[in-house]
Amino acid sequence: MDNFVMVPTHLINSKIPRSAMLLLGILNSNARQLGYAYGTNKYYAKQLGCSTRTITNLLKYLADNNYITIINGNSFKRRIYIRNKVLIT
Repeated sequence: MDNFVMVPTHLINSKIPRSAMLLLGILNSNARQLGYAYGTNKYYAKQLGCSTRTITNLLKYLADNNYITIINGNSFKRRIYIRNKVLIT
């Protein structure tokens, strides 16, 4: 089975940076089973081919712009929820 990332079409023409859009797509894919994503910054950095610092900045951007909600952000039990507005046009 091929792995792929789905990004809502209304985000493609938005001002969201492309790397943040890709991360959001990965988070959305990871959240499908449990309703939230829980991967580490290291995991997401490996997926995107960037540094963990970049992931930290992208997660902050997504949270600050209400694309995601992060629960227990400084814990290994972190949960990242995709905001409903992201999935709806």
